[in-house]
Amino acid sequence: MAPSNIVERAGALLGAGRAQAAVDLLLDAAKRGHRDALYELALWHVYGSPVPRSFAAARALFEKAGAAGHRGGALTHAVFVAIGAGGPADWRAALALLDKAAEHDPVAARQRDLIAAMSLTPDGDPASLFALETLSNTPKVAVARALFTPDECAHVAALSAPKMVPSVVVDPATRREIPHPIRTSEGTVLGPIQQDLVIHALDRRIAMVTSSRVEQGEPLTVLRYAPGQEYRLHHDCLPGEANQRVMTAIVYLNDAYDGGATQFPAVGTEFRGAVGDAILFANTLADGQVDERSRHAGLPVTRGEKWICTRWIRARDFDPWGMRPA
Repeated sequence: MAPSNIVERAGALLGAGRAQAAVDLLLDAAKRGHRDALYELALWHVYGSPVPRSFAAARALFEKAGAAGHRGGALTHAVFVAIGAGGPADWRAALALLDKAAEHDPVAARQRDLIAAMSLTPDGDPASLFALETLSNTPKVAVARALFTPDECAHVAALSAPKMVPSVVVDPATRREIPHPIRTSEGTVLGPIQQDLVIHALDRRIAMVTSSRVEQGEPLTVLRYAPGQEYRLHHDCLPGEANQRVMTAIVYLNDAYDGGATQFPAVGTEFRGAVGDAILFANTLADGQVDERSRHAGLPVTRGEKWICTRWIRARDFDPWGMRPA
């Protein structure tokens, strides 16, 4: 949905350093039920600027925006209810909200159909177990075949495609974004604002197969590699990080490409998954130290486009709320 004129005016006021005027403008419109003003205020409360961070306020505003006809408001409210942002977590209530939205919104209806095809408990947890194939014991590397269905893979890719940007890092000297030195793909992050209930259900499935809590996972990162692009040899652990990435899950979203295998040189293993297959590997030793043997590379793609999604699992719960929408 394109931003309304009132949201653009509020943005212009912020750009001119008139934060309170921008807040007053949207508050007045929100009181009159303006759906875009309600949604924008909700986002401001999520990110804590230019109003105080309050997930409870954001949850209420997303609900009001959805009731006023804002698709994003309705679907994000359902996500907030599912993950417990700003109030109790309630999968059944979130699913009821999605069902209601699906009555008049084809996007919501598609999400509802994808979830209906999943094997879930009434509380939204996976009801089926996945067998793991061991590729290596040291480091621990395993494969879960068909962790995602082809329709689920297509959904992840379609949701991500409009948000894709070139991979970058922040130069520590200049604090400016520069091209990623070892990853030449495009990517995006499906954080709490960008995701939907389908993504949340898939996150819970990854948590199940990695024997972790869903709260330990970073938001799903989706990557697209064109011919010649690669992710050179690297380690997924973060330098100096107290809450370390202890495990990685990579799901292959398509197979219409050549090259692009995931290679572990230290153990002489590489893997190229079929659609929906996942490779899971530990990044740390039992004592929490980095396991250098888990260094890996995404080999260059030689034909077609390679799509994958990655979820990094932390040692403890991870706060995803510092990630702004693309």
